[in-house]
Amino acid sequence: MATWFEEYLASWESGEVANVTAWVTDDVAFEDVGAGHKLNGKTAMAAFVLASFKAVPDARFDFVGGAELGDSYFMEWVMQPVGIRGVSVGTRRGGKIATNRDYWNGKLLNLG
Repeated sequence: MATWFEEYLASWESGEVANVTAWVTDDVAFEDVGAGHKLNGKTAMAAFVLASFKAVPDARFDFVGGAELGDSYFMEWVMQPVGIRGVSVGTRRGGKIATNRDYWNGKLLNLG
């Protein structure tokens, strides 16, 4: 059985904005440190997801590992086919992502 981490990462592979935004709260605070991008709210998240799909249409994510402590979590992943290693750190509320920060080398892609 897949963990929520794996299911969330798989939602990014779907190409469907709604599949990703279903995982976040309405007031999500999301930061993609590698891309130098911060956003607040599900509407802004949807726009970011759409831009990401356009920039890297064939992206998929290999789940490396992760853990939760209370409402806090971290997960390590590798974005394929380019092999970018990254970590997501955040909190969940009511089973949805309320805050998230992604750390990876943004110089490898132009997503800014």
